[in-house]
Amino acid sequence: MLGVAARKIQAARASLASYVGADKADLALVENCTAATTACVCAAGIRAGDTVIHLGTAYGMVKNCLSHHCSMVGAESPVVVPVEFRGGGEAPRGDGGVPLELALADAIDDAVARGSRVALVTFDWIASCPGAVMPALELARVCRDRGVPALLDGAHVLGQISIDCAKLEAAGVTYLMADAHKWLFSPKGSAMLWVAKKAQAKVYPSVVGAVCSNTPTTNFDPAALAGLTEFERRFQYTGTRDYTPLIAVKDALDFRASAIAGGEAAIVGYNRSTAIWAQEWLAAVWRTETLLPAECTAFMAHARVPVATQAAATLLNRTLKEDRAIHVMAFALAPRAHRGESAPTYWVRPCMQLFVSRDDVRALGAAVLDLAPKCESAARCAAEWLAKTRARMTRNVNTVNNAAHKVTVGFSVPEGASGLGIHARSDSAKELGALNVNKTMEVTAVAKYSAGALSGDPQFRTFGTNPNVLVPRAKAGTLCNIAEERAATARETTGLFARLRLDSPVGSFGKRPGFAPPVPSRKPGFEAACSESPESVMDIAGTSAASSVDGAGFEHPVWLTKKTAALSMVYFERSNEVGLE
Repeated sequence: MLGVAARKIQAARASLASYVGADKADLALVENCTAATTACVCAAGIRAGDTVIHLGTAYGMVKNCLSHHCSMVGAESPVVVPVEFRGGGEAPRGDGGVPLELALADAIDDAVARGSRVALVTFDWIASCPGAVMPALELARVCRDRGVPALLDGAHVLGQISIDCAKLEAAGVTYLMADAHKWLFSPKGSAMLWVAKKAQAKVYPSVVGAVCSNTPTTNFDPAALAGLTEFERRFQYTGTRDYTPLIAVKDALDFRASAIAGGEAAIVGYNRSTAIWAQEWLAAVWRTETLLPAECTAFMAHARVPVATQAAATLLNRTLKEDRAIHVMAFALAPRAHRGESAPTYWVRPCMQLFVSRDDVRALGAAVLDLAPKCESAARCAAEWLAKTRARMTRNVNTVNNAAHKVTVGFSVPEGASGLGIHARSDSAKELGALNVNKTMEVTAVAKYSAGALSGDPQFRTFGTNPNVLVPRAKAGTLCNIAEERAATARETTGLFARLRLDSPVGSFGKRPGFAPPVPSRKPGFEAACSESPESVMDIAGTSAASSVDGAGFEHPVWLTKKTAALSMVYFERSNEVGLE
């Protein structure tokens, strides 16, 4: 290892040091920001009674690392400085709308006032989600003026914005970590750790002693260690592993400089201008709002999507991915008090890169315009149904009898029927088991259908215009015409399943030709048990929530319990004759 590969790593460090305005001796290549964070937190020397502080935007890994070290030494739990994303193109603020640097200063001063030493402060340069550019220099100066070490989380910075480590050190940054695989075009497993000289003595990698072998026969090339500082030597070789991603950092930098016309400036200019345009355009098309101003935007755009509920937002994001091949990060923001909101808002964070064009952004905008109303309708339909059925469950929880048969029915939505995707579904049986705490319901069969495959069942189809076509009567096991059937069961739900009535029966027959009827594992007396079953369970549109329905609201048809397969076949034949699907 400490031969040709080691010299290539040093060459990569030299190129990266030049790129970030650092002395090569102050910069180490590591496998990821997690390793860098661990090294810095350990170096901070956190003791019992100390305080560590991070912003509310801190990445989960950073928060976990800080909490772990604090608990190990008896330090206070990390202090969190809240960050408000106020929307409407405003920069991130502290609690109550104060500037973030003032909020951080107050947190440090409060800790000192109660007699606690502030051992470390960490904050993002570019947060993860939302991907806002934060006031890193201003926050660092707050730490410098109070003599507190500052760890700058730059996981998203390399390749997005210009870095000058000399300027960061002057502002008060002690440690800087950054991933190379996110935006720099380097492979996964490549990251950097920059440490100010005054703090390097205590910074060690997670694997210690790899180059400190006292075995005379160890095959180390002395030239590979020549001229390195102790800090560099510690990170030069950290055990048997693949160092190729670290070496590839130089290739990524060479590519950025020469393979693209205009080099680094062209990459940064294109991506940032596209992101700023994208968030403004999407917000205008959706008639919503942008989250951040241009000065807080790098390569990640932010716009609010036109949905009002978590269920609709989740369904929208999943449908974009599965049906439209559009993957975009989605997130929610808590109600904004300064706007008088009482419910969360929902947002997307599309990322820009050289291979993303404005046409891609337009495709996202058009897809959301098309899908958002459908997702809202489906979510509303499901919410209304579940609210009613849960109310019935609560009302009858003390009167439910052990029935011989229960059926869990899960509805999925086929592509083409509604645009909501073949995976917009969930299995209710498992969830029913979790809800069935009183063990009063026994699931003996599970029927999974799709909305399209249910077309043969008159309760889940759109009938033709011929009023003389005979169909199975819903609750009498006989034939009636369409007009009579509609009049008999006029109560319907709204939204995605327009023909799904609150009193619609469900059976295992009724599949149209081409779809094999489900063959559940039937216990003796299956048909007879159906007629005795006071309960069924329905899961609509992938809501991932099962609910019990009493017989008054959701019953099995009599014609199913009387083995009317022949009647179903008659219905199929008549449907085919008149061209019904």
